[in-house]
Amino acid sequence: MSPDTPYEERGRTAALSTERGTIRLKTHCPPQLIEGMELDAGIGVFPHYRSIVWDRERLARIAALEGANVVLAYTDEGKIVGYIAFSYPGPNERWHRDGAGTIYELGSIEVSRDWRRMGIATRMVELAMADDSLEDRIVLLTGYSWHWDLQMAGLKKPGYRTMLMNLFRPYGFRQYYTTEANINLDPYNVLLARIGSRVSEDEREWFLDLLFTSDGAEHPPDDRF
Repeated sequence: MSPDTPYEERGRTAALSTERGTIRLKTHCPPQLIEGMELDAGIGVFPHYRSIVWDRERLARIAALEGANVVLAYTDEGKIVGYIAFSYPGPNERWHRDGAGTIYELGSIEVSRDWRRMGIATRMVELAMADDSLEDRIVLLTGYSWHWDLQMAGLKKPGYRTMLMNLFRPYGFRQYYTTEANINLDPYNVLLARIGSRVSEDEREWFLDLLFTSDGAEHPPDDRF
């Protein structure tokens, strides 16, 4: 499916039955859809840091980025209970290339505290990864321990890291080591990537070299949102 295909034609939809009712899932959600909904109160509730997404306006701004894909899980009443946000790396990031580039970043995934352990994260990932265009991309995921809700999960860092890796491994993600400073700030941080089947050998080698190539510059947090 072409990246130029309109949102309403690109979006995949699904439904998930849970003990609290049916959840709707949709990929490639446009900003207008997000702006007409509200975030569940259990999203962004963490004791030690502010979530990457703490209001619907920020999520809508991500959806408005060129080439972005925001996957939503929401109730029939329009309450967002989970999301995944994909976009191309920003200009401050090590993985950025002028133009769209091959690297596509899964920047954040979250399920409301009130809706966990119901299979929502698994279903969102499954729906998102069914997009054939990802075979032309290297999908990157940076797992930073300071973004993990260890308190609610009842896990320590090693266990949460394993849970994250198990969530994405069935879809072809594997761990890669890197000299990226932010990854190496904590030994439990992890860099996961999935190299699509149609990614050229040159692009693959470029990515593998980039893992250990540093320009010596600091990489501040992405402020595009």
